[in-house]
Amino acid sequence: MWFWVFNPKPHNQMLLPYTAQSPITNKLKEFNIVDDIYCEMGLIADQERKNRTLGQDLWYLIPLFANPQYLLDSDYFNLINEYHYCTQYNIPLGRTLDETDATKLELFNIIKNESAIAVNHKAKKDDPKSKH
Repeated sequence: MWFWVFNPKPHNQMLLPYTAQSPITNKLKEFNIVDDIYCEMGLIADQERKNRTLGQDLWYLIPLFANPQYLLDSDYFNLINEYHYCTQYNIPLGRTLDETDATKLELFNIIKNESAIAVNHKAKKDDPKSKH
């Protein structure tokens, strides 16, 4: 969600295969395939967090060890767009709550929460009066 809100510019750094320092273990690690990046993201997800969301941690930590372009899948952006269509045009996900896909409800809830936090964070960063 954070990558959708902030829309980073593509770059050619950290092209597979490469070696980078893990932000969790601080050790050098080989990244040979995209699944290696997802494994590191799993380590980030397992960390206890107090002041930031998982989405915010991923937004700030992924560029330290991976090229985010490897992770930006059109399926994710399609899901975010679907969320916005449903919420902005009052399109239901199913005829009844029982017929609604539970996984999609969970994903929409994550999108809703992370979107609000990311948009707020971006507004603070873009505000010249704000002290980040």
